[in-house]
Amino acid sequence: MFKFTIMLTRPQVIVPFGFAIGLFFGAVATRGIDWTDVSTQLSAASPMAVGIALGLVLISAYLRALRWRFLFVGHPARTARLFLVENASLGLNNVSPIRLLDEPAMLAMLTLRDRIPGPLVVATLVMSRMQDLGVTLLLAAVSLTVEPTLSARAVPAIVAGLAFVVVLGTLLNVGWLSRRFTLMRRIPGVNTYDEAVTMLLSRKRRLSGTVMLTAAYWLVLGPMAYVLADGMGVELSMLQSTILIFGAIFFATAMPGLPGALGTFEVAVVELASIWGVPQALALGYGLVLHLVVFLPPVVIALFVLPREGLSFLGKPRTTSPHAPKDTFTS
Repeated sequence: MFKFTIMLTRPQVIVPFGFAIGLFFGAVATRGIDWTDVSTQLSAASPMAVGIALGLVLISAYLRALRWRFLFVGHPARTARLFLVENASLGLNNVSPIRLLDEPAMLAMLTLRDRIPGPLVVATLVMSRMQDLGVTLLLAAVSLTVEPTLSARAVPAIVAGLAFVVVLGTLLNVGWLSRRFTLMRRIPGVNTYDEAVTMLLSRKRRLSGTVMLTAAYWLVLGPMAYVLADGMGVELSMLQSTILIFGAIFFATAMPGLPGALGTFEVAVVELASIWGVPQALALGYGLVLHLVVFLPPVVIALFVLPREGLSFLGKPRTTSPHAPKDTFTS
C-alpha cells in the first residue's frame, strides 16, 4: 500500500492524471456552450468592476501576509517582504503542472535570503493552513445552513476538507509523534519544529488576532466576487458571491488539474452559479474573468520576484546561498 501511495505522487503519474482531470472538468464546464454569448458578455464587462476586483484581491493578499507576519514569533519578518514571497510562490504554483511548489518556494526564499530557520517557517505555514481550513469549513457549514441546495454538491469538498484536517492535525502533533516513535527523532529539524509549534500555540492572543485576519482576508473576496458579478451582468447576491468564490477556490486548489486550475475553477463556478439560476454562458464568462482576477496577480509578481530570489520559474535554486541558516532560533 505504501509503495502504491508513493507511486501515485510521482510526477510521471500525477501530471498526466491532473491533466486528464482538468480536461474533463473543462469539457463539463463548456459542454453545449454558445461561445457567442460568452464573447458578448466578456466584451461588455465593466473595466471599472475588473479594476476594483483586482484591488480587492491585492488587499486580501496583503491581509494574508500581515497574518503570516504575526505568526513569526521570536523572529522579525516584514509584511511587505512576506507579501512578495507568498504571492511569488503562489504564482509559481499557479503555472506548475504539479501544484505543490508554493510551500517549498516560500521555504527556500525565507531560509536562503532572509536566514529564517526552516522549522519556524514550516510551523508558520502549517498554522496558516490550519486557520485557512478552519475558516473555510466554518463558512461551508454556514453556507449549507442558509443554502440547503448546496448539500448535493458539497460531498467532494467535505471529503477533501476532512482529509486536510487529518494531514494538518498530524503536522501539528509531530512533537508528540516523535516522542512515541523513536524513528521520527532522527529526522533533522523535528525538535526545532516542535518548539516552534509549541511557541505559536502558547501565544493565545496572537493566534486569536491571526484568526481574525484570516477571516478578514477571506471575507474581502466575497465583495470582490460580487462587484465583478455586478459588472458582468451576473445576478448574484453578496452571500451567493461569497459562497461561490470560496467554493471555487477550495475546489480548484484541492483537486489535481491543469496548470492554473484551468477548467477546474470554471466548472466549480458554473455548477455553483447554476444553483441560483445563472445561465451557463454567463457563468462561464464570469468564471473566466474571476479566474484571471484571482490567479493572475501572483503570476505577475512571480515573474518579477523569482529571478531576483535566485529561483527559476520551475522553483529550482540557481545558486546556493553561502549563508544557510542554522537549525535553531531564539524566542
